[in-house]
Amino acid sequence: MAPRASHIPHAIERSALQKLIAVGPLPFFKLHPAGRGTVDAMVGKGWLTVEGQNYKITEAGEAAFKAPIPMRRNDENVR
Repeated sequence: MAPRASHIPHAIERSALQKLIAVGPLPFFKLHPAGRGTVDAMVGKGWLTVEGQNYKITEAGEAAFKAPIPMRRNDENVR
């Protein structure tokens, strides 16, 4: 299976984004299961900003969270 496009969050990224949408700014340890590398990558993509010790979702992060997840169509299983 081909990797997902980098502008579409994978499950762990979506989990962290969902927490930030629901609760608001959170410290790193509350973004579990996202690890340091994942959170840093999300900051690099512009989905999160750092304010003091808390991470906050950006407009780009909200847009990424709301983006439709592409579904791979497997013609063999379609009836």
